[in-house]
Amino acid sequence: MDRQEGSDWIRFTQQVNDPVSGYGYVYGKTIRLVKGKPEMLLEHTLKNTGRKPIEGNVYNHNFFVIDRQPPGPDFSIRFPFQITGTRDMAGLAEVRGNQIAYLKTLGNGDTAATQIEGFGAAASDYDITVENSKTGAGVHITGDRPLARVYLWSVKTTICPEAYVNLSIQPGEESKWNARYEFYTLKAAAR
Repeated sequence: MDRQEGSDWIRFTQQVNDPVSGYGYVYGKTIRLVKGKPEMLLEHTLKNTGRKPIEGNVYNHNFFVIDRQPPGPDFSIRFPFQITGTRDMAGLAEVRGNQIAYLKTLGNGDTAATQIEGFGAAASDYDITVENSKTGAGVHITGDRPLARVYLWSVKTTICPEAYVNLSIQPGEESKWNARYEFYTLKAAAR
């Protein structure tokens, strides 16, 4: 693993070459702070240096902890599409149109998790907002690739809306994808 850094960015590079399996790649991930804005960019590159295609999907865990608040009724998670095809979250959270609402504060042993469906083939559906109305803090996540899958996992310490994108990279080709995180405060927060 190679690491490079500047005053507002850090880049990690990993190289793998396995002649026996035929797989090889150079993966780079840059974490960049956007000058003058409360934003962070995750920039990814994956170059296939092997002799076999690389097919699959990838995601960021998005372990959000906002002001040390446990997931509960003060949180909402919104999408630009009507959510369908979810499983029951055992009375901990529920789908309300295009959002996930928590019905109670998660405690020890509680897990609110579900597959989220309803998105289309456009990259514009990679648009997730997590807000806490009590503290007045929020994060808006957007990606530049269409969603392949979205999964929500949350326990008493974190909320994780995980957005997957598909990759299909032929030998010698390189793929790039980005995710943007915009951090903000709500104007009318209940304090």
